[in-house]
Amino acid sequence: MKNRMLLLDGGINFRELGGYPTKTNGKVKWHKLLRSGSLAQLSTKDVDSLEQYGLRYVVDLRTTEESTYSPDKLSPKMKYLSTSVYPFSKELLANLGIVNNLKLKATTLAYNQQVYLQMLLDPHSRAAYQRMFNVLLQNTNENEAVVFHCTAGKDRTGIAAFLILSALEVDFEAILEDYLLTNLYFSDYSATAINHMLISESKDKVSKELNQKVAVLGEDLRFLKQACELISGSMEQFLEEYYHLTPSKLRSLRKIYVRYEDGNDVAKRRIK
Repeated sequence: MKNRMLLLDGGINFRELGGYPTKTNGKVKWHKLLRSGSLAQLSTKDVDSLEQYGLRYVVDLRTTEESTYSPDKLSPKMKYLSTSVYPFSKELLANLGIVNNLKLKATTLAYNQQVYLQMLLDPHSRAAYQRMFNVLLQNTNENEAVVFHCTAGKDRTGIAAFLILSALEVDFEAILEDYLLTNLYFSDYSATAINHMLISESKDKVSKELNQKVAVLGEDLRFLKQACELISGSMEQFLEEYYHLTPSKLRSLRKIYVRYEDGNDVAKRRIK
């Protein structure tokens, strides 16, 4: 297994999404998808290393104020897009509608779950993530990568990863595992120690470590998956209804980011 955590001097929660298994006998390609916190603390060596790694597109999910105060450090080869997830443009009830509000009992949800739902449903946030998907669809060269990030690489980035990996048909337990890796990063472990743990330790031991921290909660992501399915019937239908990811766009995304073990275009067969 390759390194999940990138070894950088000033990287914040900087991670590879390659290698995650899909439900269609595939795996996400390495050197194509990265997630992180702010790139403002990168050293010159880090920027050079990321350029050599293949990083070519940077999607900044932070607000204009955040990105102005702490601008990303980039190389001339990296294309930059600022697409802020905040602020929300409507109240949660308006975004859900009365029927979905009743289905999800939204007024009784935990604060994190309400905010996460807003990220998925609010028109302003959806437009930000739609622009992110447009960049993902441009990243067609092999071994060239996109990084999407916010400040800590935790919430806005976590929702982005949930959407992207769901679109690629990654198994939900793998999506959840990736989400919870933030808890290891915001612990006392170094990136090297985390990579060693992921390679050499048992899944039970790693799972225990992931769930001991409180940076993110697995129950919040499980709730989001259930919410999407309640609202639209399935994750695929939700992505089409709210993010305009048509069957054609989903096929394109999977062609760019997934390598299938049998060499066949499984995604094409699945999407009618």
